[in-house]
Amino acid sequence: MATVSGQLKSPSVNGRPRDLMNLIFDVSPTDTPFLTMCGKSEATQTLHEWQTDTLATPGSNVALEGADVTSYAESNTTELSNKTQILTKAINVSGTAQAIKQNGVSKQYNYQMARRMKEIKKDLEFALISNVVAANESGSTGRKMRGLPTWLPAANCSFGASGAAGTTSAACTAGTTRVPTQDLLTGVLVNIYNAGGDPDTIMAAPDIRAKLSKVLYGDSTRMEMVEKQKATATIDVYVSDFGTLKLVPNRVQAYETYSSKAAFILDPQYWKVAYLRGFKESRLANTGDNEKGQIVVECTLEARSPESSGMIADLKTA
Repeated sequence: MATVSGQLKSPSVNGRPRDLMNLIFDVSPTDTPFLTMCGKSEATQTLHEWQTDTLATPGSNVALEGADVTSYAESNTTELSNKTQILTKAINVSGTAQAIKQNGVSKQYNYQMARRMKEIKKDLEFALISNVVAANESGSTGRKMRGLPTWLPAANCSFGASGAAGTTSAACTAGTTRVPTQDLLTGVLVNIYNAGGDPDTIMAAPDIRAKLSKVLYGDSTRMEMVEKQKATATIDVYVSDFGTLKLVPNRVQAYETYSSKAAFILDPQYWKVAYLRGFKESRLANTGDNEKGQIVVECTLEARSPESSGMIADLKTA
């Protein structure tokens, strides 16, 4: 093709505006399943305390007709506690950054603060499911709340070889990993039921959740809504001998080393997040040509009856 003399082509055109969309796309997940399923409670001290109680084990009860009372029964409550943990995110936006125009952002301070709010909620989810025990502030380390895995009683858990339950002073010990089976799940459900629990949720990291679907239903693809020809290879609800349980994937759980290999079997009504200070945004004093802000939340995990739930620990997908 012959070159046309004197023709102006697009690469030579000056002053062209950028073709930058006025939208910002982000696929980052913001869901926090455990935080969402937990109800809210109130803390009034950094050491949050509550009480639990239990009934005596059933046994033979036979009395003589007309007999005087010679024996009595008593019980006492158990006191439990957890430490409140402070979580914070802060931003610092220069005056110039706040003033300039950016596609997809009206004001940089508001945009950054909205992003940090989503992040701190995910950090709280991470803290709630972390394999850590409660700790006081020490040096440069702040207070820590006791996380979900360490609350679950050994009797309601299944561990791999050398694995062990947590205590008030020690985190759970990781054991040899194994592929989940229906027998493992059934064994834990039996123990939870005997303890009085009625769990309705199985929460696991995405890869473990997917493996549980195969284990509980099989590898074959099942059909739903045949008239629409919709096929699915997942299972959202598992009907056990002790009730129906939802299978819930937790993306944040995949980032916590111990919890990423566990399937938590939960009765959500007995798990609360107790807030000493709810989520609050505060403007910080300017120290120059900038705008500063901070989000703070202080709370803890309240295990109203740990025996209501359980865990299959030390899992792998293959």
